[in-house]
This record gives sequence, structure tokens and C-alpha cells, in this order.
Amino acid sequence: MAVAVNTPSRGRFEPARELAFGSITNSFTMIGTTFGASFYVLFVQNFTDVTIDFSVSYVGSDVTFSLAAGGAMTSDMLSNNVIVSNGEAAWCKYRTGAPSSGFVQVSAIEPTNN
Repeated sequence: MAVAVNTPSRGRFEPARELAFGSITNSFTMIGTTFGASFYVLFVQNFTDVTIDFSVSYVGSDVTFSLAAGGAMTSDMLSNNVIVSNGEAAWCKYRTGAPSSGFVQVSAIEPTNN
């Protein structure tokens, strides 16, 4: 039986995207700009005081996951050979009530050839 060997590749953090609590509504709002490159690793943090629904997509129409107040999520999709595509974005909306403090933050690691 052959043994699979993981070959490390260089990655680059994209600048963090943030959206302040006052800009989060009950409709999906894009967090920063679209992603400039395809990537495998995504970090999302909810620093608000309410549950926030997130969508990672081209249009921000379906809830992909939710984070309770103070929640965080990290996703490493490389092992399943899944990527988030260039041009997609992270979107968010509040679930039941508007946040009164904080912000949400999204960051990604894109592979590089260097």
C-alpha cells in the first residue's frame, strides 16, 4: 500500500475583511471585498453580541453557517480537495436582533507558487 506524503506549499494571508456591528442588517451584506484568489483555508470570527448567519458564495443568498456571539470558525478544506473560488465573498446578517457592539472578521490563506 502506498503512503501519501503531504508536500507543504507556501501560503499568503489575504488582508482581514471586517464589518462593524452598525453595518450588519437582517439581509446579507458583503464583508469587505470579493476574494482575489482561490483558497483552501478560511477563518471567521464573530465579535458581536448576537448570533450571526454567514454565507460564503457569489451572491450571499443562503446561510452557509452561523456563529453565536463570540464564536469562531476555521475551515481547512484542502484534505477534501475543496476550494473557495476567486470572486466569491463572505456575507453576513443577524439572525434575530441587531448587534449593539463589535464586528465580524474574515481572513483566508491563499496558496502561492513561491
